Amino acid sequence: MSKKIIIAIMCVAAISIFATGCMTTTQKGTVAGTGIGAALGTGIGALTGHAGMGAAIGAGAGAVGGALVGDHMDQKREAAEKAQLERQLELERQSSSGEGKNYIEGHYEYVKKRKWVDTSRKERVWVEERVEGDRRVEGHYEDRNVPSGYWQEYEEKVWIPGHYE
Repeated sequence: MSKKIIIAIMCVAAISIFATGCMTTTQKGTVAGTGIGAALGTGIGALTGHAGMGAAIGAGAGAVGGALVGDHMDQKREAAEKAQLERQLELERQSSSGEGKNYIEGHYEYVKKRKWVDTSRKERVWVEERVEGDRRVEGHYEDRNVPSGYWQEYEEKVWIPGHYE
């Protein structure tokens, strides 16, 4: 009977260690500590004749220890992230004041531009005789606009004033 309990607790410990995918480091530490503590407590309890009691005590102690270790790791990670953000902020402050940048003298650059070239034209069209309500409209010529055009690309020389890059 005690072998079944030991095997069951070992399985629970293994599952708790492998099921820590989407948790914080504190939660992972708690789960891992519980599993490891239960496994060690079961082994020690089996030697003294009380495997169940050893597993319970080991799981409790492991959970507390794992939570403390996980919380400590979370705090270290957060402190490192905060220090990294402060370094980035300091670099941004320096770059906005012109320190640590390369100064480029004013110069001319060729910039590609586009403009619409309108090639629309008027077309003379014959309109057939027709009746509109009570009125008769005789056939006649009418000027109609035929829209067309294209984009023309060209380069333009532009002055770029001195700036920091």
